[in-house]
Amino acid sequence: MRYRTLGRTGLVVSALALGTVELGLDYGIVAPGAFGKPGEADAIRLVHAALDAGITFVDTARAYGTSEQVLGKALRGRRSAVVLASKAHLAPDNGAPFGEAALRAQLRQSLDESLRQLQTDYLDLWQIHSVDAALLAQIAVVAEVFAEARAAGKVRFVGGSTYGAELPLAALATGVFDMLQVTYSVLDQRLAERVFPAAAEQGVGVLARSILLKGALTDRSDFLPERLAPLRERARVFRTLVEESGLGLSPVQAAIAFGLAQPQIHAVLIGVRSEWELREDLGALAVALPDDLLAKLRALRLDDDALLNPSTWGIP
Repeated sequence: MRYRTLGRTGLVVSALALGTVELGLDYGIVAPGAFGKPGEADAIRLVHAALDAGITFVDTARAYGTSEQVLGKALRGRRSAVVLASKAHLAPDNGAPFGEAALRAQLRQSLDESLRQLQTDYLDLWQIHSVDAALLAQIAVVAEVFAEARAAGKVRFVGGSTYGAELPLAALATGVFDMLQVTYSVLDQRLAERVFPAAAEQGVGVLARSILLKGALTDRSDFLPERLAPLRERARVFRTLVEESGLGLSPVQAAIAFGLAQPQIHAVLIGVRSEWELREDLGALAVALPDDLLAKLRALRLDDDALLNPSTWGIP
C-alpha cells in the first residue's frame, strides 16, 4: 500500500480509499453476476480484508442505505486504525432548498445519526453530500455547524463532494472545506486543468471518486442503455488500448493506475462488492503506466456532462 498526506489536514491516508456505497445499496450498471450488495456478513469480511491489505481510508454516507450500519459493526475494535469519512444527508422531501434553521437542524441530525450508526464518537472527515449552488449560497450556516461540530469533538476535518468542474471551484472559493471529493477518470479529466491546481494552492485534500465511472470503464459498459452509446463506444476503445498495451492489466487496474498517476490526487476511491474485486483493485498499486499509454488514455477525454454524470443516466 502507498500512503499520502491529505492536504492541510495532515491525515496520512492510504492511496486507495474504500468506498462503501455498494455495501449498502444495489448500485451501478446492471450486469449478470456483477450487481447487488453483498450480505452483511460478507460485507463485514470484505471491510476486514481491505483493512488487512493496508487500506486505512474508509468513506461512507448517510445516503448509502445500510452502509454506515455495516461499517459500525465491521470497525468494532478497529476504529482507531482508519480515517473514517461520512457525508451529511441533505435532501428535503419537497425538493426545495432548506431555510437556515432547517439546514442547521438537518446537518446536526445527520451527523448524530452517522455517529450512532457507525458506533463512534467522532468522524475524521465530515462532508456535505453533493454540494450544489443552493448549498454554497448558505455557506455561512454550513461553516457555523462545521465549527460547532469540531468544537464538540464530533468532527476533526470537513469537506464536500461535488460533481463536474465548476462546483469544485466554487467550493474552493469559500475557503471552508479542508478536502473535496471529486469525480475523475480516464474519460472525465476536466478537473486536472483548474481544480487540482487551485486545491493544491490552498492545501485542500483531494479524494477522487468515480474512477471507473460507475462501472462504465469495465465490461459492464456493454450493458449501458442505447442512449449512452457514445460512452459505451469510448469505453470499448479504452479497453482495447489496455489490452493492446501488453502490460497484462485489467481495465479496472489501468483505470485506477491512471488516477494514482495524477500527483494532485491524494487518494482514489474504490468500490467493491467481493474480495475478488478487492484483490483486482489492489493490483493497480504495482502498476506504473508508461508515458505512451498515459498519452493515449488522456486522449480519450470527454467533456459532455450528460455522459459523465452518472446521476443523469437513469440507472441505480
